Formats: sequence, C-alpha cells, structure tokens
Amino acid sequence: MKKTYITTSIAYVNAEPHIGFLYELLAADVLKRYHQSQDTEVFFLTGTDEHGIKVAQAATKAGKEPQQFVDEVSKKFEQLGKNFNINFDYFIRTTNPDHQKFVQEKWLQLAEAGVLKKRKYTGLYCSGCEAFKTEGEIEGGKCAIHEKELEKIEEENWFLDIQNSKLEIRNWIETSVFPESRRQEVINILESGAYDEVSVSRSKERYSWGVPVPGDEGQIMYVWVDALFNYISALEINGKTDLWPADIQIVGKDILKFHAIIWPALLLACGYDLPKKLLVHGFINVDGKKMSKSLGNVIAPQQLLERYGVDATRYLLFRQLSFYDDSNFTWEDFDRVYNGDLANGLGNLVARTIGLVRSSLEPLIRTIPKVELPVFPDFQYDLATINLLINKADQHISKHRIWVKPEDYTKEIAELANLIWEVSDRLEPFMPETAVEIRRQLTELDSKPLFPRLKTETL
Repeated sequence: MKKTYITTSIAYVNAEPHIGFLYELLAADVLKRYHQSQDTEVFFLTGTDEHGIKVAQAATKAGKEPQQFVDEVSKKFEQLGKNFNINFDYFIRTTNPDHQKFVQEKWLQLAEAGVLKKRKYTGLYCSGCEAFKTEGEIEGGKCAIHEKELEKIEEENWFLDIQNSKLEIRNWIETSVFPESRRQEVINILESGAYDEVSVSRSKERYSWGVPVPGDEGQIMYVWVDALFNYISALEINGKTDLWPADIQIVGKDILKFHAIIWPALLLACGYDLPKKLLVHGFINVDGKKMSKSLGNVIAPQQLLERYGVDATRYLLFRQLSFYDDSNFTWEDFDRVYNGDLANGLGNLVARTIGLVRSSLEPLIRTIPKVELPVFPDFQYDLATINLLINKADQHISKHRIWVKPEDYTKEIAELANLIWEVSDRLEPFMPETAVEIRRQLTELDSKPLFPRLKTETL
C-alpha cells in the first residue's frame, strides 16, 4: 500500500490556540482523509514547539515554571484536534526527552559535517520572531511582522553555514514550494545572501529555556533548530523512519524562510532527502484587521465550535477562506454562508431527497456505489465542484417537478439520490460526520435536520 507523510508546523505555546492554527490543522486533516479515500496509508503529524524566550516570558507572566506552563498549554492544542475531529496520528512535543536526545545527536552530526562555527555577533533581535532581523525585515526600526521595537544584541553564538548548499536549496524550492508567489519570495531571500549564515544557538545566560548545545554548556540551541527536527524525531520515536521524506508539509507564510531555507540546509548537512511539497498558507484577518490581543479580535476555535458545530466550522473555513492568500473573517459572512449553503442549501436538499425516496425508491437506494474522488488540483481546497453538484441536484428537482407526483418519477428520483450520495462522498474529507449521516439517512430513509438555521440577529 502506498504511504504518505503529512505534517503541519508545530504550534508555539506562548499563547492559546486561535483560528489560524485550527485552519492549518484542518488543511492537513482534509488531505489525510482524501488520501485515505484513495487507499493510501497516511501518517499525520502535528504538535507543539515548547522552548524559547517567548515561552519562558509567558510562563513567568503566568507565575509558573516553564515546564508546568507548557504542559498545560500543550494539552489545549492537542484537545483542539479532538474537538474538531482532526485525525492526527502523533502529537509531538519538543520537551519530549526522546526528541531532545535526537536533536542533540543531529547537532553533533552538523558539527561533524563542518557547517557549524562559533563567533561573536552583533545584530537586531525580535523576541516575537525569536530571530535576528536582516535589513529587508525591518520597517521604521521595527520588525516588519510583529511591529515591535528591536533589541540590539551582541553575543557569541554558533552559526550554520548554508552557502555550499544554496544551489541545491534553490533547485528544491523551484519544484517543491507552493504557491508560486511564495516560491519567488523565498528565492529572493535566499539569493540576497541574508541567510548565508544563520545563528543557531543562544547564550544560556540570556535564554535558559531550551535544549543544551552538546559540548558547550554556555549555549542552548536556537528554538528553530530544535523545532524543525521534530518532523524526523517523531518518525524515530514511532519507528516510522521509512516515511521520510515528508510528502506534504503545511506551514504559514510567516515561517516560510525557516522551512524553505534553514530546514533544507539542516537536512542536507545531515544527509537527509528534502520534503516533496511545502504548502504555504496565508494569514486570516478579522474584520479587515490583523488578529491581535491588543485589538481584542482574536477568534478562538471554541467560539466557532459553539456557534456552528464541528462539521459546519470545517466547511465554512474552507468555503470562505483562501488557502494560499490572506483572507478576511467576519461573523456576518460566516453566518450568511452557514444559512445559505448549509441550512437552506445542503440540509434542505437532503431532507427533500429523503422524502421523495421514501415515497418511491426504498429498495434501490441500498445499491448506490461509492464514487471515485478527483485529485485536488494543485492542492487547492476548493468546494466549488461540490456546490455545483448540490445546485445540480436542486435543479434536477425543479426541472422534473418531482414533488408533484413522485410515484411517476422513479428514474429521476434514483438519479437525484445518486447525486446526493456523490455529494456525500466528495464532502467527506471536509465534513466526515455529515457525509456519514447523509449516507445513513439515504440508506435508512430516516430524515433528521443536518443544520438548524441560525438566528443571526442574536449576534
């Protein structure tokens, strides 16, 4: 049986889960379910990134020791997957002793490969990114991503030399990074020379919460070196090293350079093949503004769960948000689409179909075959084809006026039932519980409401 390895980034635990990470998890889950429908064995990895100064600062602010803090927050990220029927196979934590041992072994391998050297360095540091910033990443003296004042730091660190692998990295980017706009963006960064050398350790005196550098007690590993190796340490822990290289890695655009420059450099130095595909998604803005605690506009997954339920949330995120581009979230838009597509659309259509089938077709409905799903074109999460099928089914009812004398339209009702069955098969990666329920209703001719209409005026 064919095997596929899918990963998300691992979530940073300095704050609780928000809609952005939920979206990334769901993107991986949809792909897993799609590949499984094609008789492929899939291993889906996610987890939490638990070291670094931001985590230590968040723990201090909460009045807790770092390990206690990350234990508590990590559970919330793992529970997020369970709440939304996200079927990951392993949840990696970078505080796992087996992971830390693996990372230290890789450090020694990097040293043996001759790509590490120690030297003094002065630079502008963003605690939000946990990275020194290049000139092109600074706007008005602040980090272009986090809009925070930068700290001037001078210290002695270990550096990773990637110059000898730049051509191989570029060739990989050309064929493996999606979409094209992100591909070109990271090629420009690579060719600028800004990442010819990357600081891969920090002073233990300044940043004590991290994995110790083997053989150098005064240094801890840069959090990104520790974090990136999770994609292979998890396989080692689970006895599945044959799954490397990853088939699909899904990350947000803010961590593109880490995954498309530093990660391949680490892999090449350690003798690993590079991932086959890196899919880079955009940001989710809220009411036209960037999500931030200060603006009070962060959308918590629990809010979506309570308002729409599991499958409706899964549908709405992919119906309303663009995977590769930045998207805008508003409660009004989500409510409108929920009522239009799900309550009035799919839910009403299934109920009408069950009623028509019940009147004339009970013996035939049990033999409807499962349809083959089309390949996702360019890894697009597109529900348009499914919605066209739903519209086709609605038009089928209207064209033949089946409801007038259903007993005279046995053939047409059979065609309608088959359309609904096909809709359920195509929806299954996105809405697994709904797909199963639609087929149950068709088989047992037992109609129950799928999506109660929302009273939007209560918002």
